[in-house]
Amino acid sequence: MTRKKKTRSLSRIHKVKTGNIKKLKREAGTDRQTGKRVKNKVKSAYEKFLEANPEAKEKLKQDQAKAEAAAKRKEKASAEKAEQAAQAEKGKSRDRDRPDDIFEQFERNSKQDDMY
Repeated sequence: MTRKKKTRSLSRIHKVKTGNIKKLKREAGTDRQTGKRVKNKVKSAYEKFLEANPEAKEKLKQDQAKAEAAAKRKEKASAEKAEQAAQAEKGKSRDRDRPDDIFEQFERNSKQDDMY
């Protein structure tokens, strides 16, 4: 039994581009999500706006610096709270681990009704 001859290509059936990969990449152009080191990167509207307005770019840098400073302050405060909580927990564990003298054990374990 002989095979049937192929009548249609993959690109016609599946709408898939077939051929040389480098050629296809050249046709597609550069992807904006590939990174900063791409030569022919297509700039977004916001990037074009920042290039046209240097004062807006400066304000953006100031806002980012303020946000970073606030984040550092918040992180520092949370670290201090965690440290204080650890110190308090450590203090509590010392009280629990301390051996009681006989009188304190008697006071804690004895019932007032059984004394007389």
